[in-house]
Amino acid sequence: MLQVIDEARDRLNALGREAVRRADDGAQFALERARTQRASWTIVAGALGLGFVTAFALLNTKKAAVATTTAMSGDWLELLTTDQRRIERIFQQIDGTGENQVTKRARLLDALNAALTKHALQKENVIYPALRGTDQGASSTPLAAELFEIKTYLFELDALPADDVRWTRKMKALQHLFEEHMAAENAVFPVFQETLSAQENARLTRNMNREAMKLA
Repeated sequence: MLQVIDEARDRLNALGREAVRRADDGAQFALERARTQRASWTIVAGALGLGFVTAFALLNTKKAAVATTTAMSGDWLELLTTDQRRIERIFQQIDGTGENQVTKRARLLDALNAALTKHALQKENVIYPALRGTDQGASSTPLAAELFEIKTYLFELDALPADDVRWTRKMKALQHLFEEHMAAENAVFPVFQETLSAQENARLTRNMNREAMKLA
């Protein structure tokens, strides 16, 4: 199942890149036509529209696919667990790189940043607020603080050359922080889920789906 979800997400990224390319192609064609043949702005607008309509269709396909992969992963806790495992695999891939693999490290950092951003958005906007109003609500504050630390690490890593020894040390520190953060959540979330009704859990799942769609 995890492999299927990863493959689907890779396909979504490809669709997103294709959508941008189609939009750019449409714009370039329109401007070139206007410059070389003095085409009317109606033609130019039509060509631009073609590029953007194609891109819009592809992006909507991407959004639909995001919704599908989210549904495949089950309820909100299973979704977060799936994301957690994906992030862990990215960390493992980074562990396998050397300081001379700058391009690969940059690509993996981008993937890690995207995965952690989505993961954080869903928890900050849906799960932590719901958790705060329960008997376990006190745990939401330190968990949210840890997410801020994680984002700070990502910001600092992006500013460092990937072949710098400080990059490697900071990445290791980020990985350790993430593992501690997951351990804390894994002690809280299953118990929290059990306190909710089926309707309440379904509502959290829908809301998490909605947050994921914002980044599609």
